[in-house]
Amino acid sequence: MPSMSFPSLELLELPLFKPIPDEYVDHDRIYLSYQRAAAVMKAYKLTPTDVLECTPKFWKIHMDLAGALDCGSFTLLTIQVNLAAGTLAPFAEKQPQYRELLNQVLNFDISAQYMLTEVGHGLDAKNLETTATLLPSGEFDLHTPSPSGAKIMPPSSPLKDLPRFGIVFAQLVVSGEKRGIRPFITWLSDGKQMCKGVTAKLLPARASSKPLDHAITSFNHVRLPHSALLGTLDMPKDMRQHFLSTIWRIAVGTLALPLTMVAGMKRGVFVAGKYSQRRHILGPDQKPKPIIDFRTQHGPILHTLAQIAVLDAYTERSIEYFKDPTLAYPVQHAMATTFKAVVYTSSQACLFNLSERCGAQGLFENNHIIEAMVETRGLSIAEGDTLVLSIRLASELLLNRYKMPPAKDPTSYIAQHEQGLLDELHRMTKNISGGHRGEDFNRLILPRSQELVQAVGYRIAYEAAIEAGVHSELVALYEIWVILQDMSWFVQHLDLTRERIFEIEAERLSDVLPRLDALLDDTGAGPYCTAPIISQTSWDNFLGQLETMTRSDTGLSGDRAML
Repeated sequence: MPSMSFPSLELLELPLFKPIPDEYVDHDRIYLSYQRAAAVMKAYKLTPTDVLECTPKFWKIHMDLAGALDCGSFTLLTIQVNLAAGTLAPFAEKQPQYRELLNQVLNFDISAQYMLTEVGHGLDAKNLETTATLLPSGEFDLHTPSPSGAKIMPPSSPLKDLPRFGIVFAQLVVSGEKRGIRPFITWLSDGKQMCKGVTAKLLPARASSKPLDHAITSFNHVRLPHSALLGTLDMPKDMRQHFLSTIWRIAVGTLALPLTMVAGMKRGVFVAGKYSQRRHILGPDQKPKPIIDFRTQHGPILHTLAQIAVLDAYTERSIEYFKDPTLAYPVQHAMATTFKAVVYTSSQACLFNLSERCGAQGLFENNHIIEAMVETRGLSIAEGDTLVLSIRLASELLLNRYKMPPAKDPTSYIAQHEQGLLDELHRMTKNISGGHRGEDFNRLILPRSQELVQAVGYRIAYEAAIEAGVHSELVALYEIWVILQDMSWFVQHLDLTRERIFEIEAERLSDVLPRLDALLDDTGAGPYCTAPIISQTSWDNFLGQLETMTRSDTGLSGDRAML
């Protein structure tokens, strides 16, 4: 099934999207990511309705392969589109005073940030320390009371005449009474200098990632107009539900962010596949033999291609579930959690194997694979850490608070695996002391939470692929990959042996191998890949651009040996 075409394809010929020159320092690279994010956003022409209703165009911008080309620009884009614009849009719909600001955000005329997490409050953001105190004048006093209450990660420093504001989450205080978390529109910098009372401490670069101006931001009694408050002054009836409704775009991001992980897999497998076809060794007969002929080489590539085909179908199914008004909100969020858990695990496993099969070349950032692997790690933390989300979902399933959509074919191997794990952990939960807050649950159940969530996701992905008409040989290869992830369970509970599992894998890899070229092209990743190892021509061009050191003379007179 050929990959979809993206509006960013027309941007690739612009100098802005060419490989970054080596002489660019981090500051130049950061500004380039902002320019790229703005260019992609302008190409999509998103409207407030697209953001508010999460239309196909909203999801497509997160699938765009340009996001994998520069994950720094993708980070800026998704914060701008989903978190900032998504939080602002419901208020702009009812209050005209916010509409011009929202339009500026969607056109990337200004930089918008989302400031929830604090240095000392990540997973427990509901306990954040930042306060916004209502003053007699009707203004608010926004203040960071301690170093642990400073906001961490979102960029806030001045950047080349680009004004910047943040949706800052703070504890609303009225007449000495705390009334829950509220978002406040807060200007951070005007593009030249920081706004009064706002301090940014720039964080060092993340390992092997596109650099961004991440920062720790604090507020020293910053005065905000009353219109900065997004919401009311009323005391919520249910603090927890109010908090969750205030940060509702986080749940959207849980589903949206993994989409670029799939894009990273597409670039990675395209590079690894083309390199493996080009790279030759001399066989016993001294004739060149492409390394792609070896099972150890094409095996990880074919597995990744099968994963991509299934994950594309799983993407569409997850979006359908997430937007299904007949499903309760916890189930919608659970669908996003399972999707993120599956895509993260699959992408990390596949990218690691692809990097390893490219040898030393797999370690270089300009060959895309190792970079995608590291960026994926970062994305797994943003908008809800994958493990923590899995712990919450697994606990709720085991406590029977709700159920996931049932298997369409309970007799399939993958459905039996899901049900088997669920039954096993249900039995353990009933037999342990202390309930789900006890030490036994902590020791025995929590470490297996992500395993259970992934099993649910594998089953939904498998069913989605079958119903979407994904080629049966790719679905079959995906199935055996899932079995290999927990082989001991299948050997223990079903009519499979280790030997038979490996035989099935070998048969299915052989079935898919003849379609390798077509599958690589179907990823649509070719135009988005600039890795030197893709072709001999690109490698020769790369060599010609490297800094070269040699000696111009060939004589040895006057030289002395150095030991």
